[in-house]
Amino acid sequence: MRHIKTQVWLLAFAMTIGLSVTACDSKTAQDGKEKTAKPAKQKEDAEKDKDIYFYTSTDRKEKKVVEAEKLGFTNQIASIAPKEFEGNTHIKEMWVGPKVTHIAEDAFSGCTSLEQVHFQGFVPVINDRSFKGCSALKALKVNVSTVGVDAFNGCTSLQTADFGDQIWWIREGAFKGCTALKRIILTITMKKLDDGAFEGCTGLEEVTIPNDVKNRMFGMLEAPDKLRKVYLLSTEYYPMPKNCTPGKNCTLYVPDAFLEQYRKDAEWSQFGQIEPLSKTKYYTAEGLWK
Repeated sequence: MRHIKTQVWLLAFAMTIGLSVTACDSKTAQDGKEKTAKPAKQKEDAEKDKDIYFYTSTDRKEKKVVEAEKLGFTNQIASIAPKEFEGNTHIKEMWVGPKVTHIAEDAFSGCTSLEQVHFQGFVPVINDRSFKGCSALKALKVNVSTVGVDAFNGCTSLQTADFGDQIWWIREGAFKGCTALKRIILTITMKKLDDGAFEGCTGLEEVTIPNDVKNRMFGMLEAPDKLRKVYLLSTEYYPMPKNCTPGKNCTLYVPDAFLEQYRKDAEWSQFGQIEPLSKTKYYTAEGLWK
Protein backbone atom coordinates (compact mmCIF):
# COMPACT_ATOMS: atom_id res chain seq x y z
CA MET A 1 0.00 0.00 0.00
CA ARG A 2 2.85 2.33 0.91
CA HIS A 3 4.43 1.54 -2.46
CA ILE A 4 1.21 2.49 -4.29
CA LYS A 5 0.91 5.77 -2.35
CA THR A 6 4.49 6.60 -3.25
CA GLN A 7 3.79 5.99 -6.94
CA VAL A 8 0.67 8.19 -6.81
CA TRP A 9 2.62 10.97 -5.10
CA LEU A 10 5.43 10.74 -7.67
CA LEU A 11 2.92 10.84 -10.51
CA ALA A 12 1.20 13.94 -9.09
CA PHE A 13 4.58 15.60 -8.57
CA ALA A 14 5.61 14.84 -12.15
CA MET A 15 2.34 16.26 -13.48
CA THR A 16 2.80 19.44 -11.42
CA ILE A 17 6.35 19.86 -12.73
CA GLY A 18 5.09 19.24 -16.26
CA LEU A 19 2.35 21.84 -15.96
CA SER A 20 4.80 24.34 -14.48
CA VAL A 21 7.26 23.77 -17.32
CA THR A 22 4.44 24.08 -19.88
CA ALA A 23 3.27 27.32 -18.26
CA CYS A 24 6.82 28.64 -18.20
CA ASP A 25 7.31 27.65 -21.82
CA SER A 26 4.01 29.35 -22.71
CA LYS A 27 4.99 32.52 -20.84
CA THR A 28 8.43 32.45 -22.41
CA ALA A 29 6.88 32.09 -25.84
CA GLN A 30 4.44 34.92 -25.11
CA ASP A 31 7.24 37.13 -23.80
CA GLY A 32 9.16 36.29 -26.93
CA LYS A 33 6.25 37.34 -29.09
CA GLU A 34 5.83 40.58 -27.15
CA LYS A 35 9.54 41.32 -27.39
CA THR A 36 9.39 40.64 -31.11
CA ALA A 37 6.23 42.73 -31.53
CA LYS A 38 7.60 45.67 -29.55
CA PRO A 39 10.73 46.16 -31.67
CA ALA A 40 8.54 45.71 -34.77
CA LYS A 41 6.24 48.53 -33.58
CA GLN A 42 9.22 50.67 -32.66
CA LYS A 43 10.68 50.02 -36.08
CA GLU A 44 7.38 51.01 -37.71
CA ASP A 45 7.25 54.25 -35.69
CA ALA A 46 10.88 54.91 -36.49
CA GLU A 47 10.25 54.42 -40.19
CA LYS A 48 7.31 56.83 -39.99
CA ASP A 49 9.29 59.44 -38.03
CA LYS A 50 12.18 59.07 -40.45
CA ASP A 51 10.04 60.65 -43.16
CA ILE A 52 9.07 63.62 -40.98
CA TYR A 53 11.31 66.65 -40.88
CA PHE A 54 11.30 68.06 -37.33
CA TYR A 55 11.70 71.82 -37.40
CA THR A 56 13.97 73.28 -34.68
CA SER A 57 14.77 76.68 -33.20
CA THR A 58 18.08 76.53 -35.08
CA ASP A 59 16.19 76.15 -38.36
CA ARG A 60 14.22 79.25 -37.43
CA LYS A 61 17.35 81.28 -36.69
CA GLU A 62 18.86 80.22 -39.98
CA LYS A 63 15.57 80.86 -41.83
CA LYS A 64 15.71 77.40 -43.30
CA VAL A 65 13.38 76.61 -46.19
CA VAL A 66 11.76 73.23 -45.48
CA GLU A 67 11.75 71.02 -48.56
CA ALA A 68 10.29 67.91 -46.91
CA GLU A 69 6.75 66.69 -47.62
CA LYS A 70 6.10 65.87 -43.94
CA LEU A 71 6.72 68.44 -41.23
CA GLY A 72 6.76 68.21 -37.44
CA PHE A 73 7.97 70.52 -34.70
CA THR A 74 10.35 69.87 -31.82
CA ASN A 75 9.40 70.87 -28.27
CA GLN A 76 11.55 73.96 -28.72
CA ILE A 77 8.84 75.44 -30.94
CA ALA A 78 5.92 76.92 -28.98
CA SER A 79 4.63 79.25 -31.69
CA ILE A 80 4.74 79.67 -35.46
CA ALA A 81 5.98 83.11 -36.47
CA PRO A 82 4.31 85.43 -39.02
CA LYS A 83 4.92 84.24 -42.61
CA GLU A 84 7.32 81.57 -41.36
CA PHE A 85 6.24 79.00 -43.97
CA GLU A 86 4.37 81.32 -46.33
CA GLY A 87 4.32 80.08 -49.92
CA ASN A 88 6.00 76.75 -49.16
CA THR A 89 4.93 74.31 -51.89
CA HIS A 90 6.78 71.24 -50.56
CA ILE A 91 4.86 70.46 -47.35
CA LYS A 92 1.95 68.03 -47.81
CA GLU A 93 1.34 66.82 -44.26
CA MET A 94 2.03 68.47 -40.93
CA TRP A 95 1.89 67.61 -37.22
CA VAL A 96 1.34 70.59 -34.91
CA GLY A 97 2.46 69.26 -31.53
CA PRO A 98 0.89 70.03 -28.13
CA LYS A 99 3.66 72.52 -27.33
CA VAL A 100 2.54 74.81 -30.18
CA THR A 101 -0.06 77.21 -28.76
CA HIS A 102 0.16 80.12 -31.19
CA ILE A 103 -0.05 80.31 -34.97
CA ALA A 104 0.68 83.83 -36.20
CA GLU A 105 -0.58 85.78 -39.21
CA ASP A 106 0.17 84.26 -42.64
CA ALA A 107 2.17 81.45 -40.99
CA PHE A 108 1.21 78.90 -43.67
CA SER A 109 -0.60 81.05 -46.21
CA GLY A 110 -0.11 79.96 -49.80
CA CYS A 111 1.08 76.45 -48.90
CA THR A 112 -0.73 75.05 -51.91
CA SER A 113 0.48 71.45 -51.47
CA LEU A 114 -0.62 71.13 -47.84
CA GLU A 115 -3.30 68.40 -47.62
CA GLN A 116 -3.38 67.38 -43.95
CA VAL A 117 -2.76 69.14 -40.64
CA HIS A 118 -2.79 67.13 -37.41
CA PHE A 119 -3.36 69.41 -34.40
CA GLN A 120 -2.25 67.52 -31.28
CA GLY A 121 -3.16 70.06 -28.60
CA PHE A 122 -5.25 73.13 -27.79
CA VAL A 123 -4.46 76.17 -29.94
CA PRO A 124 -6.09 79.28 -28.42
CA VAL A 125 -5.90 81.34 -31.61
CA ILE A 126 -5.39 80.58 -35.29
CA ASN A 127 -4.55 84.07 -36.46
CA ASP A 128 -5.49 86.07 -39.54
CA ARG A 129 -4.69 84.41 -42.89
CA SER A 130 -2.77 81.60 -41.14
CA PHE A 131 -3.83 79.05 -43.78
CA LYS A 132 -5.21 81.34 -46.45
CA GLY A 133 -4.96 79.88 -49.95
CA CYS A 134 -4.03 76.36 -48.81
CA SER A 135 -6.03 75.04 -51.72
CA ALA A 136 -5.19 71.34 -51.20
CA LEU A 137 -6.22 71.19 -47.51
CA LYS A 138 -9.04 68.62 -47.21
CA ALA A 139 -10.11 68.47 -43.57
CA LEU A 140 -9.83 70.51 -40.39
CA LYS A 141 -10.14 69.14 -36.86
CA VAL A 142 -8.80 71.43 -34.17
CA ASN A 143 -9.45 72.42 -30.57
CA VAL A 144 -9.33 76.20 -30.89
CA SER A 145 -10.94 79.24 -29.27
CA THR A 146 -10.66 81.91 -31.98
CA VAL A 147 -10.35 81.56 -35.76
CA GLY A 148 -8.94 84.77 -37.24
CA VAL A 149 -9.90 86.92 -40.22
CA ASP A 150 -9.49 85.05 -43.53
CA ALA A 151 -7.74 82.23 -41.63
CA PHE A 152 -8.87 79.57 -44.16
CA ASN A 153 -10.01 81.85 -46.95
CA GLY A 154 -9.64 80.17 -50.33
CA CYS A 155 -9.13 76.63 -49.01
CA THR A 156 -11.15 75.32 -51.94
CA SER A 157 -10.60 71.60 -51.19
CA LEU A 158 -11.65 71.83 -47.54
CA GLN A 159 -14.63 69.53 -46.92
CA THR A 160 -15.03 69.36 -43.13
CA ALA A 161 -14.37 71.76 -40.26
CA ASP A 162 -14.75 70.23 -36.78
CA PHE A 163 -13.97 72.38 -33.76
CA GLY A 164 -13.38 71.35 -30.16
CA ASP A 165 -15.45 72.28 -27.14
CA GLN A 166 -13.74 75.64 -26.60
CA ILE A 167 -14.62 77.42 -29.85
CA TRP A 168 -15.77 80.96 -29.05
CA TRP A 169 -15.28 83.30 -32.02
CA ILE A 170 -15.06 82.88 -35.80
CA ARG A 171 -14.04 86.10 -37.50
CA GLU A 172 -14.82 87.74 -40.80
CA GLY A 173 -13.99 85.75 -43.93
CA ALA A 174 -12.52 82.86 -41.92
CA PHE A 175 -13.88 80.30 -44.40
CA LYS A 176 -14.66 82.57 -47.32
CA GLY A 177 -14.65 80.81 -50.67
CA CYS A 178 -14.43 77.30 -49.21
CA THR A 179 -16.73 76.00 -51.92
CA ALA A 180 -16.16 72.30 -51.14
CA LEU A 181 -16.99 72.68 -47.43
CA LYS A 182 -19.77 70.23 -46.53
CA ARG A 183 -19.71 70.05 -42.74
CA ILE A 184 -19.25 72.60 -39.94
CA ILE A 185 -19.30 71.23 -36.39
CA LEU A 186 -19.38 73.89 -33.68
CA THR A 187 -20.26 73.63 -29.97
CA ILE A 188 -22.61 75.49 -27.67
CA THR A 189 -19.59 77.50 -26.40
CA MET A 190 -19.75 79.59 -29.61
CA LYS A 191 -20.51 83.23 -28.74
CA LYS A 192 -19.35 85.40 -31.65
CA LEU A 193 -19.71 85.00 -35.41
CA ASP A 194 -18.60 87.81 -37.72
CA ASP A 195 -20.22 88.80 -41.00
CA GLY A 196 -18.97 86.84 -43.99
CA ALA A 197 -17.36 84.10 -41.92
CA PHE A 198 -18.78 81.46 -44.29
CA GLU A 199 -19.24 83.60 -47.39
CA GLY A 200 -19.26 81.53 -50.56
CA CYS A 201 -19.62 78.19 -48.73
CA THR A 202 -22.26 76.99 -51.15
CA GLY A 203 -21.75 73.24 -50.64
CA LEU A 204 -22.78 72.95 -46.98
CA GLU A 205 -24.78 69.82 -46.12
CA GLU A 206 -24.32 69.52 -42.34
CA VAL A 207 -24.16 72.40 -39.84
CA THR A 208 -24.58 73.12 -36.15
CA ILE A 209 -26.43 76.22 -34.98
CA PRO A 210 -25.16 77.31 -31.53
CA ASN A 211 -27.79 79.22 -29.54
CA ASP A 212 -25.92 82.52 -29.16
CA VAL A 213 -25.26 82.90 -32.90
CA LYS A 214 -28.42 81.26 -34.30
CA ASN A 215 -29.76 84.26 -36.21
CA ARG A 216 -26.40 85.10 -37.77
CA MET A 217 -25.69 81.45 -38.61
CA PHE A 218 -29.01 80.89 -40.38
CA GLY A 219 -28.45 84.11 -42.34
CA MET A 220 -25.08 82.88 -43.63
CA LEU A 221 -26.37 79.67 -45.20
CA GLU A 222 -26.22 80.62 -48.87
CA ALA A 223 -27.58 77.34 -50.27
CA PRO A 224 -30.12 76.05 -47.69
CA ASP A 225 -31.64 73.67 -50.25
CA LYS A 226 -28.43 71.59 -50.10
CA LEU A 227 -28.60 71.07 -46.33
CA ARG A 228 -29.20 67.51 -45.12
CA LYS A 229 -28.56 67.81 -41.36
CA VAL A 230 -29.02 70.83 -39.07
CA TYR A 231 -28.32 70.65 -35.32
CA LEU A 232 -29.88 73.22 -32.97
CA LEU A 233 -27.70 73.67 -29.88
CA SER A 234 -29.89 75.32 -27.28
CA THR A 235 -31.08 74.93 -23.71
CA GLU A 236 -34.57 76.14 -24.61
CA TYR A 237 -37.15 76.13 -27.39
CA TYR A 238 -37.20 79.13 -29.74
CA PRO A 239 -39.37 80.12 -32.73
CA MET A 240 -37.88 79.64 -36.20
CA PRO A 241 -35.84 82.71 -37.24
CA LYS A 242 -37.17 84.61 -40.25
CA ASN A 243 -33.97 83.99 -42.20
CA CYS A 244 -34.24 80.20 -41.82
CA THR A 245 -35.28 78.27 -44.94
CA PRO A 246 -36.48 74.76 -44.02
CA GLY A 247 -35.85 71.92 -46.47
CA LYS A 248 -37.89 68.78 -47.07
CA ASN A 249 -34.69 66.79 -47.60
CA CYS A 250 -33.14 68.03 -44.38
CA THR A 251 -33.31 66.49 -40.88
CA LEU A 252 -33.48 68.92 -37.99
CA TYR A 253 -31.94 67.74 -34.69
CA VAL A 254 -33.25 69.50 -31.57
CA PRO A 255 -32.81 69.25 -27.77
CA ASP A 256 -34.56 66.13 -26.48
CA ALA A 257 -36.59 68.05 -23.90
CA PHE A 258 -38.30 70.13 -26.61
CA LEU A 259 -38.68 67.49 -29.32
CA GLU A 260 -42.50 67.43 -29.38
CA GLN A 261 -42.70 71.22 -29.24
CA TYR A 262 -40.56 71.51 -32.36
CA ARG A 263 -42.49 68.76 -34.13
CA LYS A 264 -45.82 70.48 -33.48
CA ASP A 265 -44.60 73.91 -34.59
CA ALA A 266 -46.11 74.86 -37.98
CA GLU A 267 -42.85 76.42 -39.23
CA TRP A 268 -40.23 74.03 -37.87
CA SER A 269 -42.30 71.06 -39.06
CA GLN A 270 -41.56 72.08 -42.65
CA PHE A 271 -38.25 70.28 -42.25
CA GLY A 272 -38.27 66.73 -43.62
CA GLN A 273 -37.72 65.15 -40.20
CA ILE A 274 -37.20 66.38 -36.66
CA GLU A 275 -35.13 64.13 -34.40
CA PRO A 276 -33.58 64.40 -30.89
CA LEU A 277 -29.97 65.50 -30.54
CA SER A 278 -29.22 62.42 -28.46
CA LYS A 279 -29.45 60.33 -31.64
CA THR A 280 -26.41 62.02 -33.14
CA LYS A 281 -22.85 60.73 -32.92
CA TYR A 282 -21.61 64.02 -31.45
CA TYR A 283 -23.81 63.94 -28.35
CA THR A 284 -22.38 62.56 -25.09
CA ALA A 285 -23.95 61.24 -21.90
CA GLU A 286 -23.03 64.51 -20.16
CA GLY A 287 -25.03 66.44 -22.74
CA LEU A 288 -21.94 68.05 -24.20
CA TRP A 289 -21.51 68.61 -27.89
CA LYS A 290 -18.21 67.29 -29.22
